Amino acid sequence: YYITNNLRDSMQDLIVKDIDIKTGSSKLDEEIQSWLNIDKNESTCAALLGMVKERKHTELEALLTKRMAFGTAGLRARMGPGYSCMNDVTVIQTSQGFAKYLLEVQESLVRENGVAIGFDARHNSSRFAKLAAVAMVRLGIPVHLFSDITPTPFLAYAVRRYKTAAGIMVTASHNPKEDNGYKVFWSNGAQIIPPHDRNIAHHILENLEIQPDAWNVDMLGTSKLRSDPYDDIYSNYYKDVESYAVDDKNTLKSSKLKFTYTPMHGVGQKFMEKSFEVFGLNPFVSVLEQCKPDPNFPTVAFPNPEEGKSALDLAMKAADANNSSVIIANDPDADRLACAERSPSGSWYVFNGNELGAIMGTIAYENFKSTHPNFPNEKLYMVASTVSSKFLRSMSQKEGFLFEDCLTGFKWMANYALRKMEEGYTCLFGYEESIGYMYGTNVMDKDGISAGSVLAAYTSKLYDSGSSLSQFLQSLYTKYGYHISNDSYYLCFDPPTIVTMFQALRVNGYPTHCGKYKIVGIRDVTTGYDSSFEDKKSILPTDPSGQMLTFTFDNGCVGTLRASGTEPKIKYYTEIISPSGSEQSKKVLAEQLLDLKNTLIETFLQPGKYGLTPKPG
Repeated sequence: YYITNNLRDSMQDLIVKDIDIKTGSSKLDEEIQSWLNIDKNESTCAALLGMVKERKHTELEALLTKRMAFGTAGLRARMGPGYSCMNDVTVIQTSQGFAKYLLEVQESLVRENGVAIGFDARHNSSRFAKLAAVAMVRLGIPVHLFSDITPTPFLAYAVRRYKTAAGIMVTASHNPKEDNGYKVFWSNGAQIIPPHDRNIAHHILENLEIQPDAWNVDMLGTSKLRSDPYDDIYSNYYKDVESYAVDDKNTLKSSKLKFTYTPMHGVGQKFMEKSFEVFGLNPFVSVLEQCKPDPNFPTVAFPNPEEGKSALDLAMKAADANNSSVIIANDPDADRLACAERSPSGSWYVFNGNELGAIMGTIAYENFKSTHPNFPNEKLYMVASTVSSKFLRSMSQKEGFLFEDCLTGFKWMANYALRKMEEGYTCLFGYEESIGYMYGTNVMDKDGISAGSVLAAYTSKLYDSGSSLSQFLQSLYTKYGYHISNDSYYLCFDPPTIVTMFQALRVNGYPTHCGKYKIVGIRDVTTGYDSSFEDKKSILPTDPSGQMLTFTFDNGCVGTLRASGTEPKIKYYTEIISPSGSEQSKKVLAEQLLDLKNTLIETFLQPGKYGLTPKPG
């Protein structure tokens, strides 16, 4: 994807490694020549030389003198030349370092069971996966390299099925088309957590030298260390998913409810079709413009169903044309799930991540109890990210199961779930408000395929009984209390500005008020501070590399500001809860929360001062 065909044609005369480079900076000249000496990809070399010709020295310096940081999310960046981008060189160097780390900390396991590697349908994903596989094979490590595009949850599933030492998924999830990424799973099937990220980053820097055969992807065709897990994983994933299908298939087949599905130009279409088939659901209406994988995402500004109606316009048109009442959507790597429902008036309502989390959590509980009526509730638990709604906590207090907050990201939730499973507990469900849902424990990560078919089966029952998802959600609020959230984000493309903004809220002591709202509690995950405990120490793990502050107000509202770890976003999360039986209406609560949210933005985020851009649309 690095450059257009026209630019590639015009740069052919510049694909000469021994050229006289004069930028005015001897250091930058050396960095450019060094890159050209090691990069075997003509496309990235041409793109780099194009910038040299156009004298884009500031951009060249940013590309060549800064390296992508490897973190718990692995790598995610724009594709292009240079050490700060995703390209052949950085993928090879990352894979070499990762391989060395695996051999150091679990050599026996990695030499016996190897590493699973998958990829999505983005530009260069297949090539990056093959280069990662070559890095492993060169060091004698077996690789289970998928032969075709696959959802991210299938890779996580493969790690556990084959008991591999690790997994690598080449994907940038729902990022723009220019991006790609490198997500790492540990041997337990969950994404890595500290200290693995720091240790892998260290080993990458210790193993930057690239040998000529590191580019030889053809070797994978004859290597005895390479196997293709695609058919086996496809078959066994659905055998396990079928355990989630608790309803009579004949009943589901007779349902009159029509679903519409979009994979958002990603990998999900065939996998969701199979999941519906396994559950006994009737085939869904496809969004023809979006059902085939297309790395250019031509019909959406952002390939992220979390963006709401702006991302689901075509799905809504397809649903209206086919008298379909419910839309289900995955993001391009099919690990997230969105849902919309047509109201009696004909308008569409897109459930936010917290509303869908409440619905899915209840489905998980009801489905499990229907098949395990005598299972003790005190041995069941659910988990959610700390910025998500506290609906599951309220539900747990009434039903008697355990609930736990975790740091944001499924790496934390899945690893916590695994620890509780070792203690004899059964994990029913985990979620984060950014439409990520882990139903059961077949996959220790968010899984939009299994969650989508579970949701569809339950929704069919609701409609057949004369109800709807919106009515069901209202019944949950009546039973467990209103939980109203208002979440969104601002864009900020300058990381130092993000740090400055958060530091301003700490530098002279934490604030006591946000406008007219009094603050009664503060938690700072970046520093480990929590005012609600006597020792002022947070029970959540401290994360100095991130930025997250949570404020509790005297009116019961909670507001959190957090810098995204994978996108140029400052996210805000606000929630207000009204106990069961309260006469306060949802509208009144929403108005109270809206005022607090606006005050939080004006007082703490200060978009004008820091040059923040509001969410598009």
